[in-house]
Amino acid sequence: MARRLEVKKRGNKKRRQKVVYLIIAEGRNKTETLYLSNFQEQSRNFIIRFVKAGSNTDAESLYKTMLKKWKELGLDAGEGDRGFIVLDMDNDKLKAEKIIELNNKKSNSAISFITSNPAFEIWFLLHFKYTTKFYRDCDSVISDLKKYIPNYDKNVDCFPVCEDMTQKAIKNAEKLGTFFSNEIWPSVECNPRTDVMELVKLLMEDNER
Repeated sequence: MARRLEVKKRGNKKRRQKVVYLIIAEGRNKTETLYLSNFQEQSRNFIIRFVKAGSNTDAESLYKTMLKKWKELGLDAGEGDRGFIVLDMDNDKLKAEKIIELNNKKSNSAISFITSNPAFEIWFLLHFKYTTKFYRDCDSVISDLKKYIPNYDKNVDCFPVCEDMTQKAIKNAEKLGTFFSNEIWPSVECNPRTDVMELVKLLMEDNER
């Protein structure tokens, strides 16, 4: 039987102390987990649990892995628990179509896709500038990002460099959403674009309560 996390007893009932946010990322590198783990260190109101993706990292496999871990931990959307699948679209039309399909038929509405096109590094770049430039792949984004973070690498924690500019990045990401508001999202037509600000806003708001 799954064990609930962080509970306190009150009378005959159990009260959850903190909500749980499950996060799974497709990349074998540490880019996403290194960055997002910093919010756990600041947290008073939630627990972040990173889920290992395994060998299959397509959208459907990530969703199934997330569902399995959700059930294993006995999480409950009614208590505020959430799940986030962080993945890159890589300008891949089939990836975009699969995410839309899964969004339409997924059995757990507390699990969300956090998609970036073409890559998560767009989120880092938006800390420094707003751009609607088309990027063919992750490497082209990294090439621009290195103008601001010269030592950038997939295993570098960008949080210390980006922290003070987070609000700027949120505004720039939301501005991109408005720029592509006439397009279906996720879609290869939206390049660059990212959902990471939605997750970051949630983590920041919870820490401010």
